[in-house]
Amino acid sequence: MAEEFAGEIEISAETHGDMPFRLVDIVLDKEFADLHPMFKSVDKLRHEWKFQFKLLRREWGQPHILTMLTGIAAFLLGSVSTDLYAGGDPKVTGLDGLAGIGGFAFFQLIVSGILWVWFFVQISVNFPIMRGHIINIIIIWGSIFLSQVVLHVSSPRFPIGASLGDALGGVMLTAVGCFFTYFFSKAVIETRDYHVQENHVHTDVRIMEEAMAEHSLFSWTTMVVLWVVLMIVNAWAGAHFIADRTVEDYGIYFIHLITGVALIYTLMHMLWFPQRMLGEGAKVQTKAAAAADADLLIEGVILATEGECPSCNANAPISQNEKGETLVDCANPDCNSRGVAGEKCMGCEETYPTRYTCSECGLNSPVVDYIPDKEAW
Repeated sequence: MAEEFAGEIEISAETHGDMPFRLVDIVLDKEFADLHPMFKSVDKLRHEWKFQFKLLRREWGQPHILTMLTGIAAFLLGSVSTDLYAGGDPKVTGLDGLAGIGGFAFFQLIVSGILWVWFFVQISVNFPIMRGHIINIIIIWGSIFLSQVVLHVSSPRFPIGASLGDALGGVMLTAVGCFFTYFFSKAVIETRDYHVQENHVHTDVRIMEEAMAEHSLFSWTTMVVLWVVLMIVNAWAGAHFIADRTVEDYGIYFIHLITGVALIYTLMHMLWFPQRMLGEGAKVQTKAAAAADADLLIEGVILATEGECPSCNANAPISQNEKGETLVDCANPDCNSRGVAGEKCMGCEETYPTRYTCSECGLNSPVVDYIPDKEAW
């Protein structure tokens, strides 16, 4: 059922179609697969990342740089503090602990919180199609960070000295983060599939396969995994450094700072690429969510989903989308696409018909006449 309503996802090709170069134009100077076939996946990763980084250098402007600097500043202000080096008083917790923070450190804490809020606001502005997943990003980041805090409560030198019973809470929080990450990546991948099927449809299967290869998300999926690993390492290093106040290993603290900065960039890259691929008109969601939206539209929002003859009331393959546009089948018998009446089919260049002849009574009328005039609740 999800596939039936795949076309209901709004995807605009206006922004993504104007490309200075494409993935097929990128050539690796040296391929590791020449040494052994097992390195073919490594070459694929290098090939796609080379394309993405080259495109990123051309298209990232001042808004992206300022957003990244805001995130880095928010992280560093919250991570670098004189109170952290002093060790603090482990006997003072809660509101009393906040009251005991030094004046400048408290100022840092407030400014860091403000910058974090501004960072996520700017993320939603720069990457509008990913706006609906910002809450998911916060849940993923928060659950993984808290998991390491929980794991270090009973085992300050985690994983050394940790027991399975004490680690259960941390493991569950990590599982929550991974669960939300999976559905986030699944939504992007399935929206990519819709995008190719709707905007790059062609009667030649080979051309469709080339379009799918051009929209590969292999390296992007790898980056999502890298982002989760960086979060785990970052949270572990931070919790590990403060768990034992006699620690003098500032190498762990340095790892926390480096991975934190890398997290900001990786997150922005991870949100930017799907938008560049799909266009700003895309709606990133899974097949299940698309089917649920389609069912909702059928039940009460769309005036009519299936046409009928105004003369004999026979069913007609004419429907109406949520914008009120009339959808018809392509006039080319070799093309299986469906689109708005009067517009050009992207698969075969035919114009979608504006009139339809009833197969039962032979009435030939404009397609809009086949949309029943019914009230919607």
